[in-house]
Amino acid sequence: MKLYKTTIVIWSEFNPDQQMIELSNLANLATNGNAYCSKQESEEVMDPVSDKDWDGTEFFGEMEEE
Repeated sequence: MKLYKTTIVIWSEFNPDQQMIELSNLANLATNGNAYCSKQESEEVMDPVSDKDWDGTEFFGEMEEE
């Protein structure tokens, strides 16, 4: 399975943890100019299980070779 990891950095005056701001709303704030996105990059990850950000999720089902 081919997976891509996207890293996004959004600067804002809001604390999403305390103010319960959803990810989509934070992205909208950056898009509308009420927050600032300083980084957005995507990369193909050939072996997600060995990636430092992989959390063992089963969201994508069993990880199998293509």
